[in-house]
Amino acid sequence: MSPASILGALDVGNRRVLALIAEVDERGELVIRGVGVAASAGMRHGQVVQLKPVVTAIRAAVEEAELMARVPLSRVLASVAGTFIIGKFTRAAVMLGSREREVNLRDLEELVEAARRQPSPPGHSVLNVLSHAYTLDDQEGIVDPQEMVGRQLSMDAYVLICQDGPLRTLEKAINAAGLEVDEFLFSPVPAALATLSDDERRLGGVVIDVGHGNTTFAAVVGDRVLAAGSFPFGSAKINDDLIQLFQTTFDGAEKAKCEAATCLHTEVDPDETLSLPSMHGRGAQVVSRRELCKVVRARVQETLELVANEILRQVPESTALRNVVLCGGGAHLDGLVALTEEVFSSRARLADLERVADATHLLASSELPPASPAVAVGLLAHARRAALPDSPPLVRPRPARVGWLQRLAAKFSFS
Repeated sequence: MSPASILGALDVGNRRVLALIAEVDERGELVIRGVGVAASAGMRHGQVVQLKPVVTAIRAAVEEAELMARVPLSRVLASVAGTFIIGKFTRAAVMLGSREREVNLRDLEELVEAARRQPSPPGHSVLNVLSHAYTLDDQEGIVDPQEMVGRQLSMDAYVLICQDGPLRTLEKAINAAGLEVDEFLFSPVPAALATLSDDERRLGGVVIDVGHGNTTFAAVVGDRVLAAGSFPFGSAKINDDLIQLFQTTFDGAEKAKCEAATCLHTEVDPDETLSLPSMHGRGAQVVSRRELCKVVRARVQETLELVANEILRQVPESTALRNVVLCGGGAHLDGLVALTEEVFSSRARLADLERVADATHLLASSELPPASPAVAVGLLAHARRAALPDSPPLVRPRPARVGWLQRLAAKFSFS
């Protein structure tokens, strides 16, 4: 594998860190060559709360992927998620001159910079600029205006604004593990890239990533992200409910959620019971499985309704969203697809990543359920798409910060 064809992705979650190494083959297709997984510690709701455990987990996951792929990794695209990221629509414009001339790449870069200069709350900066459509003079709805002729160019975009502190700390943890970050993406954006089919994009789709500590979402029509956001609770919140109501242990709640819980509680026999360990070693207790499933359903339904209401708030009423795709480790809860269809009144399905060639055969292992690696795979898909010369990227990256080593090298360069 040549260094130029190697791509790296890093998804630092609240429960596990996933590192992927992929190669772009001679046909321009992604082939995953290395997979590394490590238990995550020191993360809470997408933020680093203990630096050293996060650095250790990142380093362990990356080393496992490097060993499998047999190549070193020095640069990655990384995901970030949390309530410290907000989205808003904006419009930016640049004048091309008093005379008509062709639009070039520099004009597009100036548009992105104009979008980045939009007012942000103190301590926040623009994370991603998601291009929607361009307008050249009076011609609207242009996908790629390069080489077209006009006097004024404008762009409609969905801008993701991020609190500086959490992002800076996460980047510090990744750097301490020996990696540089080429770009951060808000996690539901790459998840949508990896999971939505062309037809689902055309008809309008929603991706919901049910993680351990966060639930994130993105609403997409075509190549346009119309809404995105995050809620500070995920599948771990179900465990908290079970622990509180049934006075069981965390391990007992996790096992019951994975093995006995379903969102379709009416299909459970009212007389069926299960055994749960009690707190403080007081032995086992027998509880109604249907009552346990009622608790699970109530929490999941509330979460889905919050997502639906936030999408309705952000997306214009005239926009139809006809499909919902579920990903993330928590998406495998029994009955979740049916409950999602009920809440959204739309078709729903569990994400699959069959369109990605996996030479390791590990993306569908028991350690990584099929819908779990969607964010990391989407990061790779974005990197591949951005590298294509004729494909305008969906996401415009934040400007890379130049470190002291690069500044020192530039200062003493004689070339």
